[in-house]
Amino acid sequence: MSIDRLVLGTAALGLPYGLPPAGATAPVLVDEAVVAGLIDAARQGGIDVFDTAPAYGVAEERLGRCLGSAATVWTKVDARLTVLDDLPAQVPRSIDLSLSRLQRPRVEVLQWHNWTAALGADAGWRAAWDAVARDPRVGARGCSTYGVEDALAAVRSGCFQVIQVEGNLLNPRVLDALTEPARQHGVTVAVRSVFLQGVLTPKGGTLPPHLAALGAARDRAMARSKALGLPLHHLALRAILDHPVAPRVLVGLDGRDQVADSIAAAALPPLSSATHADLAALAVDPALADPRNWRRS
Repeated sequence: MSIDRLVLGTAALGLPYGLPPAGATAPVLVDEAVVAGLIDAARQGGIDVFDTAPAYGVAEERLGRCLGSAATVWTKVDARLTVLDDLPAQVPRSIDLSLSRLQRPRVEVLQWHNWTAALGADAGWRAAWDAVARDPRVGARGCSTYGVEDALAAVRSGCFQVIQVEGNLLNPRVLDALTEPARQHGVTVAVRSVFLQGVLTPKGGTLPPHLAALGAARDRAMARSKALGLPLHHLALRAILDHPVAPRVLVGLDGRDQVADSIAAAALPPLSSATHADLAALAVDPALADPRNWRRS
């Protein structure tokens, strides 16, 4: 069973996110009553870790109202902070604000949002981040990164216990690069974008024009899933859960029914080594599978 490695990602619970729902031209913010039901279903189903951030709109506030001090929460330092700010003062302030919104005295993991190796080389950042290690309101320190180079730098830096990276059927490159280094350095890897903002779910059946280039890649993945007798989103989740790095896997969901669906996928037996070898052929240019590069109009 892999359910204990699922983490509920909350970007879609706090701001309009991912592909638009059927009949809509843009993402919409999920109603708070739906959010409360989703979180309750997640906890009842065995998901008890929630990943959030100040950058995720009203996600921290909503988690605070739904969870209080229950469960495990990972959040992030305000993404707007840079080395130009007074980090020794601003990082604790960011923690203060997050804890107030979350209605809890501490967080189990505090992450630096979009960390880079260049930032890690800055003495002011390092001093502020070293102070976080002594802050009783913070359990472990983590970060989110993009790309192989910054992910490897984060693992080797000694600054983090949790590294959050992108990874999915179409882009396993970072995960593959981290498998041995993460083991050597005792770092937990967490994977986001396993459904690629809905591309690898039923929502991706009709992609908007600006994502047409992903259509052929999704079609190939769909053909593999049909041959295996699995829904594409089940295959997408199972493939990442099976990865040798043994990651925590963030599932970004926006409906209660999706919670049960993800839990069912996590309960499936591992895929065979032959299937994983076959799935490796689905990988595309990482730039194509990076939502930051998606033209929105």
